[in-house]
Amino acid sequence: MHFRVRKNVIQLIRIKYNDGKKKGVNTIIGTVKLAKPELSADLRNKLSDDEVGAFEAWISTQLRTDMLREEMAALTLAETIELAGKWFQREGNSGAAQTVSRDIISQWQGMRRIFSKNGLLE
Repeated sequence: MHFRVRKNVIQLIRIKYNDGKKKGVNTIIGTVKLAKPELSADLRNKLSDDEVGAFEAWISTQLRTDMLREEMAALTLAETIELAGKWFQREGNSGAAQTVSRDIISQWQGMRRIFSKNGLLE
């Protein structure tokens, strides 16, 4: 069993070896909402006990780790921005600075929309 996060869902993927192709074939068994990662009764019936256990273990470890990373990124973002500002001052108008600045501006615009939507710009 393999799990893949896509936008707002977790895809549950079963890997079965195909002798003819001599490689594994991925089959999506179902999806679970990322916001509320619980197996429906129908999806639970499609999975073996080992696969259900693997999903629950993944939720308790990998998903939790990702959420903690997001929290840590948010809590340290102001400090990271300050450090990045020093780097941009040092780099000036270099090619690297131009490339990175475009990516940052794009991400910042998305962050600003989130701040506005949640009333955090006041």
